[in-house]
Amino acid sequence: MSMLSKFKQSVTEKLAPVGNIIGRKITPNQLTLTGLIFGLFAFFFIVNGKTLYGAFFVLLSGIFDMLDGLVARTQRMTTNFGGFFDSVIDRYVDILLFIALGLYGIDWLLIAVAMSGALLVSYTRARAEKFLEKCDVGIAERGERMIILFVSMISGYIYEGVLLIAILSHLTALHRIFYTFQKSKTTQ
Repeated sequence: MSMLSKFKQSVTEKLAPVGNIIGRKITPNQLTLTGLIFGLFAFFFIVNGKTLYGAFFVLLSGIFDMLDGLVARTQRMTTNFGGFFDSVIDRYVDILLFIALGLYGIDWLLIAVAMSGALLVSYTRARAEKFLEKCDVGIAERGERMIILFVSMISGYIYEGVLLIAILSHLTALHRIFYTFQKSKTTQ
């Protein structure tokens, strides 16, 4: 399990009443789209050098990414399409944020390494879960990466934050490859 997985389960249980209230008015897919809109705002602010505002919208986008799943689970509105849609929109937001950071002035090679790592974390899980029940191992799932990005943006250590994301994302992808290899030997 990733670093935040157990924490996320605990928070989800505690926030179930919030999910019930929100779910009466808003669907999970609407929450997903709202997260995308906040991601677009983050892109705009980062590109224009307003990283504190950008960090705020990164945080909001992450919160709505958490809420869509929470509402889907508490309202029993989980669907195959909803999970797919959420995952695709998350990748769009990730890509938007990395491009924004490159346009802001972070080294493009580092951006490419970090973005490819982030995408590989998602991809390795999706491919592994074609034949494994779960593949959520590693230390840098999306939640962790969003926290690192948020903290680095508000602290002014953006380059270092992107570097940390690059390293941890690739370590997570490699961990998932190794984990899947080990598990596949026992499930054959």
